[in-house]
Parts: sequence; C-alpha cells; structure tokens
Amino acid sequence: MLTSIDRVMIYAVLCIISFSTIMLTSHHTTGLFAIGGLLATILGLWLELSNKNELEQQKK
Repeated sequence: MLTSIDRVMIYAVLCIISFSTIMLTSHHTTGLFAIGGLLATILGLWLELSNKNELEQQKK
C-alpha cells in the first residue's frame, strides 16, 4: 500500500512528464492524452494535498 507521500511524488513526476510532452511537441499536434494527463495529475495533487491530516500522521 502506498502512503500519501508516495502518491504525491508519483503525481509530481507524472505532471512533469505531461508538461514536458506538451512543451516539446508542436502546438498543432498537442495530444489530448498529454493535456488529460496534465489535468489528471493536477487534480490528483490537489486531492492529495488537501488532506493534510493524513500527511501529518504519516510524517510522525
């Protein structure tokens, strides 16, 4: 089972990969998967970071 800190790190790496894909491709061929991946990782990070109680408990 992954802890929330592990999930935040995975979301951050996926966000960087999606953002890099969007920036390195031409503007006319930007795929929906790259944009969808970026939005999904932003949503995942927001959901994970909004639950601070679980993060604080795991740090102890």
